Amino acid sequence: MNELQEKWLQEIEALFLRYGIKSITMEDVARELGISKKTLYQFVDNKDDLVQRVISRHIELEKKLCSSLFLEAENALEEIRMVIASNTTLVSQMRTNIVFDLQRYHREAWNLLLNYQNNFLYQVVHNNLMRGIREGLYRSNFNVDIMTRLHVGSAFQLFDETVFPSSSYSRAEVFREFMESYIYGVVSEEGRRLFEEMIGNKH
Repeated sequence: MNELQEKWLQEIEALFLRYGIKSITMEDVARELGISKKTLYQFVDNKDDLVQRVISRHIELEKKLCSSLFLEAENALEEIRMVIASNTTLVSQMRTNIVFDLQRYHREAWNLLLNYQNNFLYQVVHNNLMRGIREGLYRSNFNVDIMTRLHVGSAFQLFDETVFPSSSYSRAEVFREFMESYIYGVVSEEGRRLFEEMIGNKH
C-alpha cells in the first residue's frame, strides 16, 4: 500500500468514527477523499472490502502501539496508564453504532477484530498481568487466564447502547471507569499506592 492509499484509509477511518459505518456511502467516501467513484473502485472492490482494509490498518497500528508501550513502560502499571492515555480520545470520538454495524453488515471485518481481540489482545493483557505479578504491583492470588478473558471479553460492552446510552454517558468516562475498576481489581497494596500517585488520586 502506497502513502496516498494509507492517507485515504486514515481519512476514511475518521469518517467512520464520526458518523458510523452504515450511514456512509461510497459516494460519501469519494467526496471526502476528493476523488471520483471510479478511482475509489480502482482501490477497493466494494464497501465491504473498504471496511476490511480500514479495520486491518487499525489493527496493525494498535499492534505497533501495544508493542511500543510494552517496551517504553517502566512497569506494568505505567503500561496500563499509557494505554488509558492513548485510547481515551479515540474512544470518546467513536460512534457507538460502529460495533453494531460491523457485527451486522461487515462480518469479515468483525471477524478480524474478534481474532485480534481473542489472540493478540489476549496475549498483551496476559503478559501485562504476569509482568505486574513479577514486579509485585499486582496480586498473585487470582487466575490470570480468567482475569484476562473477563477484561478482554467485556471491552465491547462499552459501546452497547442498551447498557450505556450515549445520551446519558460519556464514552471516555465509561472507558476510564472500566480501566480503573480492572486495575483496582488486580493491584497489590504497593501497586495501588503507585497507581494513585500516577493518576493523582491519593487516599
